[in-house]
Amino acid sequence: MNREEILRLVVIEESRNDAEAIANILRNAGHAIRLRYAASREDLEAALDQSTPDLVLCAKGLESISLEEALAVATERDEPLPVIAIGDTVDEPQIIETLRTGAEDLVSFDEPEHLRLVVRRVQKTLECRKALRHYQQASSECERRCRALLDSSRDAIVYVHDGMHVYANQSYLNMFGFQELEEIEGTPILDMVAGEEHGELKKFLRNYADNDSGESKIKLKCQSQGKGTFNAVMELTAASIDGEPCTQIVIRDQSALESDFEQKLKFLSNQDPVTGLFNRQYFMGELDLAVEHASSGSGAGAMLFVLLDNFKLVKESVGLTGSDLVVSAAAKIIQDEVGNSGLAARFGDSTFTVLTGDPDAQTAKDLAERMRHAIEQHIFDVDGRSLAVTCSIGVSIIGDGAPTPREVLARADLACEVARSSGGNQVHIHDPVTDERRGQDRDEQWNLLIHKALQDNLFHLVYQPIVSLQGEASEKYEVLLRLKNEEGEDVLPGQFLPVAEQAGKTALIDRWVIVNAMSVLADRRQEGSDTVFFIKLSGSTLTDPELPLWINEQLKTLHLPADSVVFEIAETDAAQNLKYAKAFVTAISALHCKTSLEHFGSSPNSFQLLKHVDVDFLKIDGAFSHNLMSDRNNQAMIKSIIEMARSMDKQCIAESVEDAGSLSVLFQYGINYIQGYFLQEPHEDLDYDFSGEMV
Repeated sequence: MNREEILRLVVIEESRNDAEAIANILRNAGHAIRLRYAASREDLEAALDQSTPDLVLCAKGLESISLEEALAVATERDEPLPVIAIGDTVDEPQIIETLRTGAEDLVSFDEPEHLRLVVRRVQKTLECRKALRHYQQASSECERRCRALLDSSRDAIVYVHDGMHVYANQSYLNMFGFQELEEIEGTPILDMVAGEEHGELKKFLRNYADNDSGESKIKLKCQSQGKGTFNAVMELTAASIDGEPCTQIVIRDQSALESDFEQKLKFLSNQDPVTGLFNRQYFMGELDLAVEHASSGSGAGAMLFVLLDNFKLVKESVGLTGSDLVVSAAAKIIQDEVGNSGLAARFGDSTFTVLTGDPDAQTAKDLAERMRHAIEQHIFDVDGRSLAVTCSIGVSIIGDGAPTPREVLARADLACEVARSSGGNQVHIHDPVTDERRGQDRDEQWNLLIHKALQDNLFHLVYQPIVSLQGEASEKYEVLLRLKNEEGEDVLPGQFLPVAEQAGKTALIDRWVIVNAMSVLADRRQEGSDTVFFIKLSGSTLTDPELPLWINEQLKTLHLPADSVVFEIAETDAAQNLKYAKAFVTAISALHCKTSLEHFGSSPNSFQLLKHVDVDFLKIDGAFSHNLMSDRNNQAMIKSIIEMARSMDKQCIAESVEDAGSLSVLFQYGINYIQGYFLQEPHEDLDYDFSGEMV
C-alpha cells in the first residue's frame, strides 16, 4: 500500500486493548492504520522520536499523562502535531475548554461517528498543510531560479519600489559603475538619469502608475560613474520581489541596441543564405513600394516569377544538398541576367522573383527569355553528375493601374503556371482574360480536391523527429500534413494551403490535423511511449476565440496530458495576428499545453515579438542551418539566438539540419533540439530510434 494512504497514529490510553479499540473504529471507516501505543509521557516522547505520526489521540483523565502534558510534547516538535482528546462524556463546556488547551477537538468513546468525522477534518487540514509546504518550497525554488536567471542575464535589470532601488543584477551594477548592491540599495532611480531628464522620467512614471495599459518604454539619457552619460531605453514591467509589489526596469544602452548582433540580424533577415539573393520577405516589401510608385504615377515596372521545372525529380536525383547547389547555380544565372536593371530574390524552394523598373512588356519578355535560355543551356554539375534543368517564367506588368501587391504576385504566379502546364521551358505574359479563366479553373479544382479531402479523409499525416542534443530521451515529433491528389501522389501544403486560405478552409484543415494527430498521440501514449507532438497552426486559425476551449475538450476526450502537445505558430503569422496570437498563447498555456514560434529569426523584430507572445520553444528559421560549418554569419546568428533564448529560459530547436557538420556546430553552441533530413525525412510511421548513439 502507498505510504501516503496510511494514517499513522499514536494513541495514548490506559491499555493497548483500549488503543486498539479506538484504532478499529477508524479501520472500520476505511482507514489503513499504523498504530503506536503510549501510556506515559516517556512512551509518547519515544514514539515521536522514532517516527512522526499524522495524529495523536489522547484519552482524558489518565493518571500517567494529562492532556496538557501530551499537548506540550506534541507542540514541541518542529511542526506541531494535531491532538484529539477522547473523554467518557462530552458536552459543550467541555469541548470549549478542550479547544482552549490547543487540542483539535473532544470526542466521546460512545460516539465513534463523531471520531471518524473529526479525523477526516483533521486529515484535510494536514493535506492543506502539506500542499502549502509544497507550494512554499516551489515558490522559494522559483524565486531562487528567478534570482539566478536575473543575476546571469546580460540585460541590466533593476527592481524599484516607490522609485527606490531594492534589487539590481550584476549587469546593472556594471552598467552604472558599482561593485555591490549595497552601494545603491535604497537610493532613487533618478540618480541614474541625467539631471535634465528627471522631469521627463517623473512624468513617465506617474503616467505608468496611473495607467496599466499605458506606454512602458521611454528613451532618455542615463549617467554612469564609469562612462558618463549615454542614451538608453528603459522598459517597465509590474513585478514583485519577496512578495512585495514593485516595478521591474530593464535598461538597454542605445548603442548596444545597434550591436553587431542587431546589424547581422537586419542583414541576414533580408538575404537568402543558400543563394545570396534577397529573400521573400524583402522582395514583398520592395513589391509594395513598386506598386505604390506605379499607382501614384511616379514609376512602373514588371514582375517575373521563375519556377525550376520538375524540381522534385532533381531533389530525388541528387538529394537535398545537391538540389541546393542547383538552386544556387540557377540563382547566379538569374542575377547575372538581371544585373543592375532590377532586383532578384529567392521566393520559395524552387522559385525566384524579379522586379524591374521597365514596364514595357517586350523588354520584360526579352529578359525572361534570356534567363530561360541561359538556364536551359547551363550544365549543372553536382558531385560529378551532370543535370539539365529548365524553367517556366510568368510575367506581370506593374503599370499606373496596378492592383494590390498580392494581386500582382498572383498574376505573375498564374502566368508561370500557364507556362508550366503548357509543357514548361517557356515564358508567358499575363493575359487578364485567358489567364484569369485558367486561374479560376485551377482554384476551383483545388477547392474541390480540398473539400473532397476533408469529406473523404484524403489528407494524411507524416511525422519528423525532433531530437534532443542534451541527453533527453523522450519522443518528440513534428506533425506534417499531406494531401493525396487524383493520381495518388502526395501534394505538399505549399501547393494547396494558399487556395484553402482564400476559400476560408484553413481553420477546418487545422482542426482535422489536431483531431487526427491527437488520436494517434493518444494511442501511442497508451502503448507506454512518452511522446510529444508539435502541431502547426495557421494564422487564420489563431483568430478563432473558441479554439482553446475546443482543444481542451479534445484533450479531455482522449485523456491526453496537456503538455504532450506543442502548438507551433509561424513568426510571420504571430506578427500579423499579434493580438490573437497573444490571446491564444495565454489561453493555451493556462491549459498547460506548450507553444512554439516557428521560423524564428526571420525578421529583425523577432525578440520584440517574444514580449507579447511568451512561447516555450523557439524553432530557429531553417535558413540559418544551411552551410553552418562554413557560414560565419549563420553561425553568429544561431549562437546569438541560443544565448538570448537561454537568458529568457526558452528552449531552441534547429530545423532543416542536413549534415553532420551542422550538427557538430549546433552541439557546440548548446542547442536543445535538432530536426531535419539528416536525422530522418518525414515518415508515416513513428519509428525513429530516440535511444540511438548517433546524436
